[in-house]
Amino acid sequence: MTGGLLWGLTGLALLDSVNAATIWIVIVILLGAKRPAPTGWAFMLGAAVSFLALALMFYFGLSFADSVLDDFTLWLRRLLFAGLATALIVMGARRLRPRERKGFTLPPWVNAWSALPFGVLATVGDLPNAFPMVLAVERLIAADVAAPAAVAVLVGYTLVYALPSALILAAGLAFNEELRDRLESMLSGHTGTVGPSPKTAAACFTGAAASLAVLVFWVG
Repeated sequence: MTGGLLWGLTGLALLDSVNAATIWIVIVILLGAKRPAPTGWAFMLGAAVSFLALALMFYFGLSFADSVLDDFTLWLRRLLFAGLATALIVMGARRLRPRERKGFTLPPWVNAWSALPFGVLATVGDLPNAFPMVLAVERLIAADVAAPAAVAVLVGYTLVYALPSALILAAGLAFNEELRDRLESMLSGHTGTVGPSPKTAAACFTGAAASLAVLVFWVG
């Protein structure tokens, strides 16, 4: 385990922590749940535990695959960067035309008791966006980090992943009245028809080009 590897994994965890789905669900819970404190913390527990479980499943599953298949991590790295480039190209193309935002609403069955499994479902449903976590697992396997150390790193990775949403939840509970108008305006800004966004599309295409450059010149 090197300092460079830890810094790289920390960067991936920070990227993973800016998880729009989890953050918006926390805001919806703050605004719409009858008991926002127990509902919000139960949701965060379900999201964090399921995220860690998925990370460990990926780690041990990919470690086994790497032990029986030659150059497995190399091909996985190629697949990850190719997939990221493809996803960014699709996102960029979508930003070039108007799109409908449905907004965020809390399912009526979510309460303090059902929020934990709801957190699990939300995390599993967001799995296609788990590119940073999969790349972090691949880096641990490629670096031949011992399993106990890798598990400890993934626990820390999960804590970083959950930190922004947990801080938003804590702030919302502590300053509910002061923040309510701001949170409601944030939610209302994510409904209705949104026009094309050439700047966002350009950023997506630039990211796709960078991913392809990494794939060609670094991964090989």
